[in-house]
Amino acid sequence: MNSRALHIYIDRLVVEGLAPGAQRQFIRALESQLETQLPQLAGPAFSNSRQSQHIPRVNAGELRAGSTPERAATQITSALRTAIAGKGNPRG
Repeated sequence: MNSRALHIYIDRLVVEGLAPGAQRQFIRALESQLETQLPQLAGPAFSNSRQSQHIPRVNAGELRAGSTPERAATQITSALRTAIAGKGNPRG
């Protein structure tokens, strides 16, 4: 059993330009991607499972016109993966 876990708390997420139905689709896609992709970082990014990191802001860039909610979720998940990987093995 792997004792390492990665818990993510997102205080605020700003995605402009999605219709209400697309917003729900985006949220479902983002939750799904976070559940499946980010836990992979729990091992290599953090050598001690009790470590806690604070990433104050992640800029996922701008979406291209006509991007799907799934594409928006992919772009944000990718930016989060990069931010978390960059915070691994902190000092102090």
